[in-house]
Amino acid sequence: MEYRTQFQSIVLMGKIASGKGTQANLIVSHFGGVLYSNGNKVRETATQPTVFGKKMKAMYEGGYLIPEWIASYWMTHALVSQFEHERVVFEAVAKKPNEAELFHDIHEWLGRPYVVFHLEISDDEVRARSEARARDVVDSPKSVEKRLEEYRTYTAHSIEIFRSKGTLIDVDGSLSPEEVQQQIFTYLQSN
Repeated sequence: MEYRTQFQSIVLMGKIASGKGTQANLIVSHFGGVLYSNGNKVRETATQPTVFGKKMKAMYEGGYLIPEWIASYWMTHALVSQFEHERVVFEAVAKKPNEAELFHDIHEWLGRPYVVFHLEISDDEVRARSEARARDVVDSPKSVEKRLEEYRTYTAHSIEIFRSKGTLIDVDGSLSPEEVQQQIFTYLQSN
């Protein structure tokens, strides 16, 4: 750990391929804490040969956000049970408006300071990055378009909720990973 910040929860939000995972890992390695990603939990669950696992796989591969009750349960469990006394860097959480409201309410109730970084990139940049990385089926053109639609339908509204709470910081995600990191780290260290 090289740096300090007051925030016990740090959230990375943005479109698919905006660099959320990259920045989340950099924050954990420099500020300490644990990385929590609903996306990682979905990918892990989707490999299970259970009814739940198969449903999660279908949603993931189809480009859909997971049901609100699952996302909210996992997120709440992480905050009040798993990592109550640790800094948590969240990636792929609070994507739907009710989840964002719940996330804020939990933090307010616990007195746990948090910040949300919104990594902004264009749809064309999403398409180019997804094609370049071709990580799995979610980077296919059909899945990318569905994920962009889900972003516009849900996550864009969650971002506005955090903006209205005064906890959102917009970051130009089209910059190099190093430049994005510098903007995030500067903010975290000064607060």
